[in-house]
Amino acid sequence: MRLFLAVDPDEAASGAVARAAERLRRCAEARHRTLAHAVRWVEPGNLHLTLHFLGEVDEVRLASVKTVLAAPLAAGPLRVELGDWGVFPTAGPARVIWIGLSAGAAALARLHAELAGRLRQAGIALDDRPFSPHLTIGRVKQPGRADWGALVRSVAPPACGFDVVACTLYRSHLAGAGPSYEPLLRISLEAPPAGVPGAGDRLA
Repeated sequence: MRLFLAVDPDEAASGAVARAAERLRRCAEARHRTLAHAVRWVEPGNLHLTLHFLGEVDEVRLASVKTVLAAPLAAGPLRVELGDWGVFPTAGPARVIWIGLSAGAAALARLHAELAGRLRQAGIALDDRPFSPHLTIGRVKQPGRADWGALVRSVAPPACGFDVVACTLYRSHLAGAGPSYEPLLRISLEAPPAGVPGAGDRLA
């Protein structure tokens, strides 16, 4: 089974992102009628910010993963604010359209590191690339049809954020109509002790 760990935007943030994506879709359609259909847009209910992609995990290893992830996370509740649009790759035809963060990235990096330590205890091999938190908005099915980097810069990103009080272990089910995500385990973030300084991006 394909597994990943992620945090989910709340309903208000998901709605704001969906409206921004619709503005981008209309902008693309205004340039050329077929451009909006050149992208597989992520459904609002599927929006998530990936912390770790575990890849294929069998049932035996899944039990170990759940064991090491079960306890609350010391990283603590935090607040993230959405930032500007972006595309991957940064050079050449875009294949992924995303929204980055304007605040909260450092706190998410601490959460990412804590989870990495736990997953390694369960024998999970992790990607060693630098952590770059973002929300994937769409995947370009026909790269090269348009300069999506320029298009996203012409549309205002959503001005919103959301509180992160838990992360979720998901199983990804792939299908022709698009993926669906099954939650397997919810891991809460512990509130920091009262009076601890340096909370940074954490919630009060």
